[in-house]
This record gives sequence, C-alpha cells and structure tokens, in this order.
Amino acid sequence: MAFTVQGDTPVAGANAYVDVAAFRSYWTDRGVATSPTYDDAAVQVAIVKATQYLDLRFDYVGDRVDRLQDLEWPRQFAYNDRGDHVTGLPTAVKQATIEYAYRALSSTLLADPTSDETGLTVKSKEEAVGPISQKIEYDVKGGFTLPDYPVADRILISRGLVKGGLTSTQTNGLMVGTIGRG
Repeated sequence: MAFTVQGDTPVAGANAYVDVAAFRSYWTDRGVATSPTYDDAAVQVAIVKATQYLDLRFDYVGDRVDRLQDLEWPRQFAYNDRGDHVTGLPTAVKQATIEYAYRALSSTLLADPTSDETGLTVKSKEEAVGPISQKIEYDVKGGFTLPDYPVADRILISRGLVKGGLTSTQTNGLMVGTIGRG
C-alpha cells in the first residue's frame, strides 16, 4: 500500500495522519535530530504504525465523516470537553501521531502479549539454574495492559478528543477500563 496522508476531508486509501516533513519539523523544533539517523522510508513506516495505533487505542468524540473512510479522523459532530466544535484533522492528532511514530522507530508500540505453550498470558516468569527452579505467574484476567506513552497520550486527552479518557486495558478484543482526565 502506498503512503497516503489524510487531509481535513476523507482521503481514499489514507494510512497516515502526517507526512515526513511534519515529523521532521516537529522534532527539529524540540531539538531532536531525526536525520540522517532515520531515512524517509523508515519514518513513513513509523507514521503508518503510529496512525494505526492511534485508531486502535482511542475512542474519539464524534463520528467518522464517512462510514467507509479508512481512518478515524476526520470526524463530524465532534465536540471537545470544553464544548468547542472540532473539525478536520486536529493538530493534536497530528502531534500525537508524531510522538508515537518516534517511539515506533525504536520499539513496537503494542507488542503481542507473552504466552506459553498452554496459550495462557504470562504475567511474570522467574528461572534459576542450580538447583533447578522455575516460577510462572499467569494473568488471570486473560488480557493485557496497553503501554503508557505519557506525552502522546496526554496530547489527545488534554484536548478533549477522547471519550471518557484513556482506554487502558484490552480483553478479548474489547476495550475496557478507562483513566479519566485529571
């Protein structure tokens, strides 16, 4: 699939909320050099991963403009928690995408949970060599906790673009539990 940036109105095949130039400009403004460490192709992949992560992680205010659009933004009938009407692709969504994309360059934003041969999710594991010992603690809830990315998460939450705050846990494909705005 081609790298296609979303605009203020739905773009067919969009898979990114920002382009490489916006990514580089944002980090330059913050004194972080992203070039030549990361080439444009790597940044594009990270932006696509970050965009996907945003759309999976958050339940946004309002409704998608077109039920067939590829991404969650832009939205209609969207009002932040101050009552301001939100139109187009908000700056906060772009900034959060850039924050997540930077992290995606060096790690997996949302890794699959660790499980053993039984298929159960491993919460912790201890091993010793002599005398042989092993302790495995399983996650009895069967779910996993989404990792924290405080700056990126707070950009969206503080702008009131997320319904009920940050979704924090996913179980059996359903998002449950929230951390409200503080």
